[in-house]
Amino acid sequence: MRTVARLLCWTAISAPILAQQPIAFEVASVKQRPMGGPISMIGGSPSGSRLHLEAMSLSDLISWAYNIKPWQVAGGPSWTGIQRDRTQLDSATRRFDIDAKAEGDEARKIDEFRQMMQALLTERFHLTFHRESRESPVYVLVADKNGPKLHESGPEAKGILRMAGRGKITGSGSTISQLVNWFSNANGVDRPIVDQTGFTGKYDFTLEWTNLTTTASDDTAPTIFTALREQLGLKLDPRRAPLEFIVIDRAEVPDGN
Repeated sequence: MRTVARLLCWTAISAPILAQQPIAFEVASVKQRPMGGPISMIGGSPSGSRLHLEAMSLSDLISWAYNIKPWQVAGGPSWTGIQRDRTQLDSATRRFDIDAKAEGDEARKIDEFRQMMQALLTERFHLTFHRESRESPVYVLVADKNGPKLHESGPEAKGILRMAGRGKITGSGSTISQLVNWFSNANGVDRPIVDQTGFTGKYDFTLEWTNLTTTASDDTAPTIFTALREQLGLKLDPRRAPLEFIVIDRAEVPDGN
């Protein structure tokens, strides 16, 4: 028995440990867009076994691949598209179109596409990074003292959130998380937003405000802070909170292919 036990122990120790190989695209094209060229859209989505993304900065690609907000990406060279100063034009940013296909024809899950994008960033952009927790100024989204003014959607609502002109958003079957994504460090909001409403349902709403980032705003419309409180019964409360960041240590512009 002791001999068998020693043999089993030796076998367990000496057996090779098979590292799980990261999944990667079967084929992938990364093309840099001309600097300063027209942009009709930014982003895209998977379809079946394929992924098409347009006009994405490296910062956009990292946030997509690791399922984080764009403001959670820091460091790196100027061409990465990380917003260091909102008062300056983003003239140095390089943008890329990605056309990629997973192995086989079966539809892949979004998490699989994210893993494949992580592998592509390592291979093509030579991306290396580390994670940091930083105490940062944020807005915490909470219910106003008078209570929320949200209308729950019916079962037929399709979960659509769209910008209906400058300073106007309409939602149908939309979540608070979707709404927050429109306002973190954008649309007149100068800090990331942390949702602490506790509202997990789907809602129909219209929100109109003065977009402080444009000169074509309607001066009679309220600011986003007032609009959220008066129209949706929600409040942006300024605080500081620890946030996790991906900090770029190295990144290179990929060869066009």
